[in-house]
Amino acid sequence: MQELKEYASEGVHNAVVVCMETMDRGLTLDVPAGQGSLTREFERLGFKGFSGDLERSNILYKTGRNIQLNLNDPLPFKDGTFDYVVCIEGIEHLEAPHSLIRGFSRVLKRGGRLVISTPNVMTIKSRIRFLLYSHLDYFRYFGPLPDHARYRIAEHEHQHINPISYSEMRYLLEKCGFRIEEIRANRLVRKRGFLFHSLLKKFIRYKTRKRLPWDSFYLSDTLLEGDDLIFVAKKELG
Repeated sequence: MQELKEYASEGVHNAVVVCMETMDRGLTLDVPAGQGSLTREFERLGFKGFSGDLERSNILYKTGRNIQLNLNDPLPFKDGTFDYVVCIEGIEHLEAPHSLIRGFSRVLKRGGRLVISTPNVMTIKSRIRFLLYSHLDYFRYFGPLPDHARYRIAEHEHQHINPISYSEMRYLLEKCGFRIEEIRANRLVRKRGFLFHSLLKKFIRYKTRKRLPWDSFYLSDTLLEGDDLIFVAKKELG
């Protein structure tokens, strides 16, 4: 069997497959698909999968339903085409994340689900990095373009350009008619025995509980220590 590379952080694909295992089978759009490893897993589970990427030739798992598309452009599908859309570590590469979520809502059937992941910029580790190095860098996984490429980045280089926090993702999803059903992390990144990390975690929870008592997710280990966030959202409007 051909080995397909996973263009995602460790454990993300496995976590997405676990999410999909419990869902009714249906028509799935996987974008950006990379080499097609997730599409293959979906078809093993009994889903019928479409896979799309910036370069169709990048998709090595051939189904006859491989398409070339640019996620900065409108999606080339009719309204209400899919039961599921899966977007793994794609939104942070795009110029217009709001347009992307609206596009996903449009091509999903009512009651369909969006599974979308992005690097978690709200971890304790990311917050410390931003506090100490924001004058030089940005959140974890995000940073300035290298000097030699600043004015000539090729489209295929796929820089991380849009950090999407939990708060923004929740806003985007709700604004576009989705209801979040589940949020999980691919893995927790912890520094056991690191006293400062532990004290800072308690302090963040204390301050957050006072400001946002209605949303316990801000206090969760998933948000404070999860490497990537994976959202499962159901389309309820439109």
